[in-house]
Amino acid sequence: MKTITIRLEYDADYELLKKIPAETKFKAGFETFEDEDEDLTDKEFQMLEERWERYKKNPSSGTQLSAFKKEMKKKYGV
Repeated sequence: MKTITIRLEYDADYELLKKIPAETKFKAGFETFEDEDEDLTDKEFQMLEERWERYKKNPSSGTQLSAFKKEMKKKYGV
């Protein structure tokens, strides 16, 4: 069995998504989880600030999204 997580911003989208199993051969169960805004800790915020400053000083040091995705697929099969 596969588990898929989908984040939806609007309740109307959720209602539409719930109709899919009834309209197709797709069988699924739906669970709803409310996101809670999680504040960053001071340490996490500082780490992000430091990374942003390093990037601003040398933008070519960043990783392109396509390379990042390739690395994640290679490492985790995702």
